[in-house]
Amino acid sequence: MTAALLLAVLLGAPPVTPWVERDGDTLHLSAPLDQLFDADLRRRLHSGLTTTLRLQIWLEGHEDGRVHGVFWRVARARWDLWEEHLTAIVDGPDGSRTERHADLDAFARAFARLEAQPLARGVAQDDAVYRVRVRIEVNPLSEEQAARMRRWLALPGASSALDPLGRGLMGSFVRFFDNLKPGVAERTIVLTGHPFRGDRLPYLRRKGSDGTP
Repeated sequence: MTAALLLAVLLGAPPVTPWVERDGDTLHLSAPLDQLFDADLRRRLHSGLTTTLRLQIWLEGHEDGRVHGVFWRVARARWDLWEEHLTAIVDGPDGSRTERHADLDAFARAFARLEAQPLARGVAQDDAVYRVRVRIEVNPLSEEQAARMRRWLALPGASSALDPLGRGLMGSFVRFFDNLKPGVAERTIVLTGHPFRGDRLPYLRRKGSDGTP
């Protein structure tokens, strides 16, 4: 075990390091973010309930926080308890698609393992310092979901449907929902990469048709 990995384990941090390479003025990111899928997240995905995952990655200036590039991906995944496979609807910059995976490891790799993913363009090869930030949200509340819930709560009879014996549960639910603002998630996993200079990056390694560098 390397010293860096040992330190990460002792501090409770995942041993995941984003790797950035340059191709002209474009920066590419490689990162095994599937390693962020810990036991709690795997139990959630294996529950048979639909789970929404939102992955956001951005390149920002180390000093000013200015965003220079963004990548995102969203999946709505559900494990079939009877057929024992996972089906996911995945949305991203390249469109929407439906995937089927034999196990959670296969889904985690497909969703969160990045290989030379373009992250930012027009990045000068100078002494400016940058860093990569990663954010994975589990079941985030969207603006659309919040609006839909508010419309439902405003419907006549919503109170009696939710709490037929009284208004206590309804009042508690409304107070609970008012605290759930759009952007709040059931769980959030955050990773911040080490700062690096724009003129000290390795060049992108091109792979041949057989997958070797």
